[in-house]
Amino acid sequence: MGIKLGQRRKPQNLSTLICYGRALCIMHQLFFTTLAANTLRPGVPSDIDGVVDVVLAAMPLDPQWDWRFPYRHEYPEDNYKYTKMLFEYFLDPEWDDWTVMVIEATSNEDPDVSKIVAFSVWDISYIRVLKNPEYEPQNPMREVSKRGGATRRDANPERMKAFRESGDEVMETYFNPLYGPRQIHLQILGTHPDYQRHGHGSTLCRWGMDKAREDDVALTLIASPMGKLLYTHLEFRLAGSGVIEIPGDPETNSWDAMDWDPNMHGKLEL
Repeated sequence: MGIKLGQRRKPQNLSTLICYGRALCIMHQLFFTTLAANTLRPGVPSDIDGVVDVVLAAMPLDPQWDWRFPYRHEYPEDNYKYTKMLFEYFLDPEWDDWTVMVIEATSNEDPDVSKIVAFSVWDISYIRVLKNPEYEPQNPMREVSKRGGATRRDANPERMKAFRESGDEVMETYFNPLYGPRQIHLQILGTHPDYQRHGHGSTLCRWGMDKAREDDVALTLIASPMGKLLYTHLEFRLAGSGVIEIPGDPETNSWDAMDWDPNMHGKLEL
């Protein structure tokens, strides 16, 4: 029943108030335990196994992964080998044109253990290029190709070539004419399926947005259909869209060129 105007509610008994107080304390502890458990930090070489585990669990949810690696189930050893090789470069301190950010969270299997559940890879070569326009940025993908990646059995060579050329064309068409070297580029981002819908993707993106604001550069990326929803939510601009088509191949791969310019936005809302 409702309370009539002018009617005073009866005070709760002491035991009820104590129960309410305990419940609030538990909720408070859970909230701050969750905050403490989710840690954003730079990746280091010793993270390689944890990062690769997330990559191989998360990326198959993206249509472009199976489009590029249609034989990964037949040759899982190649899929693992060359994925790990690439991320070893990304995590190597000597390859500092690149930085990896990871999120650690409490493991679903063991509350006493933290594990890497999400990652992002950023091309920050603009830092050197702006100081020396003649500088040639590091290219881990080319190194992996030299070390056997060009003949990996899990991949479709024609699709890999088309994917790479499409990425170069997007940069030259949509980003480089507008921003030149003044751009931080998001190469890849993923969250383990068991830890999705906790805001980890947004947290990783906001790290890049803060970096872009700090260095007065734009943030650019080439989104898949799965990632486009996240970037749209974060108010990235859609610069252009397209489809990669290969003659004689019935399957295609779509992409969206998106950017975020700190000069066009106010203060980030965290």
